[in-house]
Amino acid sequence: MRMPLFMPVDEWLQTFTPPFDNGVRQALIRLYGNDPTVWTERCKLLRQALGAYREHYGSGPVLISRSPSRLSLNPHSDHQGSFVLYGCHAREIILVVGWRDDRQFRLSNATPEFASDLSFSIDDEINADPAAWERGWVDYIDSQSVKSRVSRLRDGKHRLAGRTGTVNYVKGAVLRLAHLRPEQMDHGLNMLVAGDIHYGAGQSSSSAIVVSTALACNAIYHLGLEPKELVELLGEAEWYVGTRGGSGDQAAMLLGERGKMTNIQFIQPLRYRDLRTVGFPPGYQVLIINSGMRSEKSAEQKRMFNRGVFAYKFAYAEMHRALVENHKRWGIPPEVVDGTHWLADFNTSRLALPRIYELLLSVEQELPMPEVRERYPEQFAQLAPSFFDTDDLAKLPESIPLRGAALYGIGRADRGMVQDRLLADGSPEAMAEFGLLTSVTHDGDRLYQRNGDGGMAPYRGNHDMLTDDYVAALRDRAAEAKRGTNEWTAVQLRRQPGFYGASIKALDHIVDLVSGIDGVLGAGLMGAGGGGVVLAVAREGEDVESRVRQILISQYYEPTGMAPDIDRWHPVEGAGVLSIFGPID
Repeated sequence: MRMPLFMPVDEWLQTFTPPFDNGVRQALIRLYGNDPTVWTERCKLLRQALGAYREHYGSGPVLISRSPSRLSLNPHSDHQGSFVLYGCHAREIILVVGWRDDRQFRLSNATPEFASDLSFSIDDEINADPAAWERGWVDYIDSQSVKSRVSRLRDGKHRLAGRTGTVNYVKGAVLRLAHLRPEQMDHGLNMLVAGDIHYGAGQSSSSAIVVSTALACNAIYHLGLEPKELVELLGEAEWYVGTRGGSGDQAAMLLGERGKMTNIQFIQPLRYRDLRTVGFPPGYQVLIINSGMRSEKSAEQKRMFNRGVFAYKFAYAEMHRALVENHKRWGIPPEVVDGTHWLADFNTSRLALPRIYELLLSVEQELPMPEVRERYPEQFAQLAPSFFDTDDLAKLPESIPLRGAALYGIGRADRGMVQDRLLADGSPEAMAEFGLLTSVTHDGDRLYQRNGDGGMAPYRGNHDMLTDDYVAALRDRAAEAKRGTNEWTAVQLRRQPGFYGASIKALDHIVDLVSGIDGVLGAGLMGAGGGGVVLAVAREGEDVESRVRQILISQYYEPTGMAPDIDRWHPVEGAGVLSIFGPID
């Protein structure tokens, strides 16, 4: 592995100012592809980052790390053992880092709306609760004194100036690595963040900050951690901010390859298990449509996100309980029962489809939170404070969508097993199915639907597909359907949305507007929901993209007073540390 390259700021600036010499040009091609307009955009951002660093810290030697935004076509399921399909997009976070002689970490931002000259030290952060730090990382981040420090810096949803939340993501990465290798992280850093990933748009700008920070620390402190090791560590690092998701975003950025999508499977909650890569077929494109509604880790947004993951835990518990009670009667071998550890294990390679629907019938549609506590007292006592910062029933959601979460999770697991195979096939029929599954995925999050008058009305279709009668009918049809027929396809788990409810009216509106356009095969929200972007899978061609733009401008952007914001996916290389000849191997 080449040593990370420190160069003075002015030399880096010259490197990324055209005309480029052949070495730099080849590095840009490896990272960003053959389109010179993309190089121009990327080098402009790099120069902006370097110029801002020089303004704050001077022109000394610096190292640069980068992490691209990620696309996710099967979100909310990495922590349930599913395959999740990802791509890396050209927008990115750039981190410029210089050495300090003391133990302070100083953080500034190139964007004016973010506060600059924030600082912390590893020693001070440990002293927030040294006993919890000694016990372990999870104990430390669950400490009330640590949570209070995080909360003071968290940005509210409508905070537009003096934003401080970025430092929590930098702290999460630094502290997680320091907990692993305290003796090696013996000095501080000057750090400058710049980026053009839309903040709060569901493209995981926060995880890109975590990844860029960790890659810089890994190189500077000679930690020797491989990308696959960082995947799990950085999932835990992001728990510092208060969410309890998986490590999918970090894996997408660290393991991504230019020109390919990665279908990554995880072992609950954070460990990387398997990866399959596939090219995106020619003749098709992905459009990235920004709703302009921010999805942020505010207290309210964190509560909504964690409610879904919390529901998954007890949905799995109920499914597994029913499996244990019925496996002998159904002739299911004990090793299948013993090997069922998360929702993704309820799949048709292990269990007959009618049996899976029978198990779903044993799970209530909605479970009041007091009943969750009564039925699973130990799990509730452990999980509620981690997910909601309290176990006080008066402060918790009234209920969790138990059957909806169960079907949502196993439906996504089923989709994850076939999405990359559909892309590898690339035929019109396969891509039509791929697009349809994108829309089905969104329907599990959907809360509203466009009505005949063009307005948005509350949507209950995903709840209607969770009733006892509906699920019993799926069970009976699955028992009778012949493999390969339309009826067999219609009853597969991948065609069932379930319910998670992470969408908002704006996202549902965009999905409905573009879904009726000729050439659009499917559309759905990306990321944690609550705002952000919609991904639309479409046939290639300016006419399709033009129609999408026209309809969205006239029926979404202009009525809301927002500037149009529609990108075409431009695949790039995964995250890394830069040298003059490209990323470190």
